[in-house]
Amino acid sequence: MELKEQIEDLVAVQLKGSPYFLVNVVIAGVKSVPKITVWIDGDEGVSIDKCAEISRKLGNQLEERELIPTAYTLEVSSPGIDQPLKWFRQYKQHTGRKLKVTLKDGTIKTGTLTHVQEDSILLTEEKKAKKKSETEPPAEIKLADIDKTFVLVSFI
Repeated sequence: MELKEQIEDLVAVQLKGSPYFLVNVVIAGVKSVPKITVWIDGDEGVSIDKCAEISRKLGNQLEERELIPTAYTLEVSSPGIDQPLKWFRQYKQHTGRKLKVTLKDGTIKTGTLTHVQEDSILLTEEKKAKKKSETEPPAEIKLADIDKTFVLVSFI
């Protein structure tokens, strides 16, 4: 089993039965000092204290199991705005927020996430008119058609 899969399994056991879930594990850097980044999220977000707790437990498990024979860097955090939404559960917590959705065919849609269904989302796109914004009825987008989605930050 690859190191990434072993780390995913260790984190999954820690998060089982909680409102938190694993988003992604990335192992980068040079082989002599790899950097392991673990992104977790929760149905209502995740605190820095929770990230620290998981980091401590995971670090201890990596040491006990001697999974990494060299020095390494471990980072556990919640996904930032630079990370795309990856799982269905992440869409739910962003209802009411503005998203940029890139479809697999290359089409880009920007609008407010109004509803999340089992296999699709409803996105209300704003169409710019000459003097005011017009709102169209929400468009249903199948999750299977989405390549990536980013939450857009508004500073208004």
